[in-house]
Amino acid sequence: MGKLSTNRIAKIGIVVRDIEDVARRYAELFDVPEPEVHYPDPNRVPAPGAYKRFRGEERKILLKWAHVDLEPLYLELLEPHDDTPSPWLEHLEKFGNSICFISFYIDGFRHEIDLMEGQGYPMIFEEEKGHERYAYFDTLKKLGIMIELKERDKAN
Repeated sequence: MGKLSTNRIAKIGIVVRDIEDVARRYAELFDVPEPEVHYPDPNRVPAPGAYKRFRGEERKILLKWAHVDLEPLYLELLEPHDDTPSPWLEHLEKFGNSICFISFYIDGFRHEIDLMEGQGYPMIFEEEKGHERYAYFDTLKKLGIMIELKERDKAN
């Protein structure tokens, strides 16, 4: 049985229904600057080769997001922008506002996907941005949380 190439946590993903309110509350709680909420641009042209696949189907998934910078990682707040099927909407509908995933930085994206799937954790979401890529795995029942693997190109 193989093991992941890292144990380095990148971020904790929290799915919420009202990102503006939650971002403000985290800023107050930790006495940090209120994070900027980023809104999706439905007219944005993706980078060449970019895609998002959820449960095997390519999707145009739009999210509001904000980062709460803490040490040694950050909280990523996510709010689905519409009803397009996604891991975040699915989680929000099942559990409400809550932690959705833990993300780990990795090297060797395809190798790590094969490793996870070989251990019985099917990939449910994959995104390629051109300079970084993400994969989410169905680990909730066995590990208590969804795992996200994140790889950045070396130049970034």
